Amino acid sequence: MKIIAHRGDSANFPENTPASWDGAYAAGAFAIETDIRLSRDGVCVCAHDPDLNRLFGRPEPVSELTLAELMELGNAQGGRIAPASEALAYARDGKAVLLDIKDETPEALAQLWQAIADAVSGPQRRLVFAGCHTLDAVRFFAVQGEVEILGFIPTPDDAVGFWVAGAKTIRLWERDASRERVAELRGLGADVWVTVGGRGTDFEVGGETSAANLTKLAKFGAGGVLVNDVKFAVETMEGLQ
Repeated sequence: MKIIAHRGDSANFPENTPASWDGAYAAGAFAIETDIRLSRDGVCVCAHDPDLNRLFGRPEPVSELTLAELMELGNAQGGRIAPASEALAYARDGKAVLLDIKDETPEALAQLWQAIADAVSGPQRRLVFAGCHTLDAVRFFAVQGEVEILGFIPTPDDAVGFWVAGAKTIRLWERDASRERVAELRGLGADVWVTVGGRGTDFEVGGETSAANLTKLAKFGAGGVLVNDVKFAVETMEGLQ
C-alpha cells in the first residue's frame, strides 16, 4: 500500500513546504500531496485554506495577494507559501506528486496545466497526479493526456462517473472505504487511495490514523493512503510484510 504524504510530512514539518516534502520522501513516502490555488497575479501556489488566517493570522484570501506578497509570509513554525513549481520539481526528479486542485475554474486549470508543462518534461509528467473534484476538471486533464488523474469524488456514488471520465485513481475518505466499496472500484480497474481520519473515524483530523486502521485498509485492498505521519505509516506497513 503506497504512502502519500498529506500536505507533506505534516505531522513533523510545516504543511505544504519544501521541508515537509523533503521529509516525506526521506521517510519513505511514495508521493507528496499538496494543495493548489491561484495568487492574484495568476500563479499556482501551494495552500490548503482559502484564506491566510490559520497559518499567518491574516484575513485575506490567498487569491487577493500576488506571488511576491505570498512568498513574504512566514510564521514561527517555519510555515510559508511555496509556488507550485517547487512541488512539481520533485516530479522532474522522478518522484510522484499529487496536486489537490482547490480552484477548478477554467482559468485556474489552464494556469496549472501551463505550470506542469513548464516544470516537468513529457515522460516525467506521468508522475504528476491531477487531483480533481469535478468532472469538468477530470475531462480537462484527460484531454491533455500526459498526467495521471485522481478523483477527489464528492460522494461515493460519484466514483464510477469519475472513473469513466478518466480518473483512474479514486480517493475515498476512510469513513467510506468499506471492503465492499474498495472491491467494487478495484473491479472497474481503478486504484483506490484513502484519506485516513476525519469525520466518522476515530480521529477528527484528516490524515491522522492508527496501526490498526492502516492494517484494516491494507487488508481491504486500498492501493494508497494519505497520512500526516509518513514514518509511522511506513513502519506500520513494513510490519505487515
